Amino acid sequence: MIENIDLSKVVRSHIRPLDFEVIKLALTGDVTSMNKIIDHYNPYLRELATKRLFDEYGNEYRYMDESIRCQLENKLIKSVLKFKIQI
Repeated sequence: MIENIDLSKVVRSHIRPLDFEVIKLALTGDVTSMNKIIDHYNPYLRELATKRLFDEYGNEYRYMDESIRCQLENKLIKSVLKFKIQI
């Protein structure tokens, strides 16, 4: 199953993929591994939680909504714990 994955995009990417062992340990409830996964996706979560605001003069401000970021992080944790690996 894993042998059939196309890794050509991963090789050219500047973002390093998560180690498979980290994912397996996170599935068992290992807190350190789960924190590594959260740290890996944290820039993406922050970007998704960032809002663009404009004042009355048209100036743009970027605001990261912490409650949305926490909700996304919780959803990530739930998704990781539900993830099934078929070997």
